[in-house]
Amino acid sequence: MPGRPSLRGVGTRGAGWSTGGMDFTERLGLTDTDPDATDRPGDDAGVQLTTSEEHANTNGTVHGGVLATMLDAVMGRAVRAGLDDGQSTATVSMTVTYLRPGKVGQTLTASAEVRQRGDSLVMVEADVTGEDGKAVAHGVAAYTVLDSD
Repeated sequence: MPGRPSLRGVGTRGAGWSTGGMDFTERLGLTDTDPDATDRPGDDAGVQLTTSEEHANTNGTVHGGVLATMLDAVMGRAVRAGLDDGQSTATVSMTVTYLRPGKVGQTLTASAEVRQRGDSLVMVEADVTGEDGKAVAHGVAAYTVLDSD
């Protein structure tokens, strides 16, 4: 159907509804970063976002949905890094704890660590930190492992 977004397969950028060749996280402004750029031990993936007014809520701080998206994106990347060929993943559940407001204009960094990897379920933990290194949000999630057959 012309003009309708198509569901792309899982690759290094993950699955997502796409228009114009960019996935949602790219449109938001997320970029991959070195997971060792934070103080978290054992990090498996990292993303960052330089925030602007378009990421703000009515209080003038970074919208909670942006922080949740950062957590989901980085945890999904950490899960995909350990998948076999022909496997993909999907979020089953995610809990986000907002610790303090994210400041508009700062670069926020998210890093994730796989805590437990099973045959069909993966448990992951992640943090979003501000430029001062203090945690802004914390997430814990479960992802299912999907086989292509």
